[in-house]
Amino acid sequence: MMKKVIILLPLLALFLVGCAGTKVQPEPKVVIQKEIEKKLPLNIADPEPLDLEHIEWVIVTRENIEEVWAQIEGANEGVALFALRHGDYERLALNIADIRAVIGEYVIILKRYREYYEEK
Repeated sequence: MMKKVIILLPLLALFLVGCAGTKVQPEPKVVIQKEIEKKLPLNIADPEPLDLEHIEWVIVTRENIEEVWAQIEGANEGVALFALRHGDYERLALNIADIRAVIGEYVIILKRYREYYEEK
């Protein structure tokens, strides 16, 4: 065992000295350059305007309920009425106003994006 160690020590020393003899090349300097990239156009088409179906509202009161029933039965549309109480109708109107406001905000956001990305 001792003979093997004596033989391996000079070989090990030779390998270590051999590596130390090579000159290490310094790394080239890192250069950081900033390049401003041109903004890409959004290419978003304007949304098409809504083409909503016509809805006819009928206000049913105690005085005209029989007439409304007769019109519905005469038109063979089935006998069903969908009703909202006054407070519910107000809430429906407020919900529609909120929807319009949010859509208006989205239109403004889209215009701002276009101004930013497609400025000349």
